[in-house]
Amino acid sequence: MATVAIAGYVGLVVRGKVSHAHHPGNLEQHADCILSNGAPVGFYGTGGGSSGSIGMGMSGVVWDYAGMLVHRPYYVDAAMAARYGVHSTILLVRVSGTEATAFDAAWTSMRSSPGGFNIVGNNCSTHASNAFIAAGILRGGIPGLDTPDHLYDQLYALPRATPVYSGFVGFTPAGASFTVTV
Repeated sequence: MATVAIAGYVGLVVRGKVSHAHHPGNLEQHADCILSNGAPVGFYGTGGGSSGSIGMGMSGVVWDYAGMLVHRPYYVDAAMAARYGVHSTILLVRVSGTEATAFDAAWTSMRSSPGGFNIVGNNCSTHASNAFIAAGILRGGIPGLDTPDHLYDQLYALPRATPVYSGFVGFTPAGASFTVTV
């Protein structure tokens, strides 16, 4: 297991992506982000949705480390991720202090007013993309279908995208920041 240096970066975590070259199926992936202090954050759908079907018209919620620890512990605990076979790939993007602050603020704003969740058009990758746009890291939304892997490809094309880490991901609180391991 390696410790990932987060200072000066924000990140995208694509769950279900086992390596940089892997392209998971559209429903076999989820996007979370890493804030500038190393904390995990992500957008999720809750409830059965307005039509009673999974993934359509659900209520949205933003979970931080504490929320993921309760609802998706295999997203924040590397040992549990290994036990359940939850592979993830992290892509870090170098940011300025202003961009880091704006990225973190975008997630704070989404947390206070998350809106609804749909599998297509308003999902985990849409919200992650919105945070990268709010920070000025991206200029526009995800090209094509809004999947985590398409957002990954869009970010990877940036000249400031940095090393990729793949494996079982864990987050450990360390004071006001987090240690990230893969």
